[in-house]
Amino acid sequence: MNTRSTPVDRAHADHRVAALLKQAPLEFARAVYGINDLAAGRADTMAAREVARAQRQGMPVTEERAEQRARAYLPTAGQEHCPRCWVVYGQKIPLRFRLSTPERPETAACHACGAEYATAPDA
Repeated sequence: MNTRSTPVDRAHADHRVAALLKQAPLEFARAVYGINDLAAGRADTMAAREVARAQRQGMPVTEERAEQRARAYLPTAGQEHCPRCWVVYGQKIPLRFRLSTPERPETAACHACGAEYATAPDA
């Protein structure tokens, strides 16, 4: 059973979703960079390693499919999932949220790929 550990008001949840929606196009660009890096023989970049990892796991990564997934990325409040895992792997991996402190903003982290996203509203 997946339960929320900390209560979040509706406005805050909407800000989280809005911040995550901005990340899907960035993850699409990252996937394209990875595809192009691999094609050019630059397999040592982080983006290329991510694409190669997906391909080793049996998930072919194409620019068209990544774009399709990036456009279809739509997290819902309470069921936010990782934009990178969705765009590259096509998997909805739940995000773990760390509330903000005076030193850092609220973040959402993915345990599968290691991505971390700031979810605080733009100031």
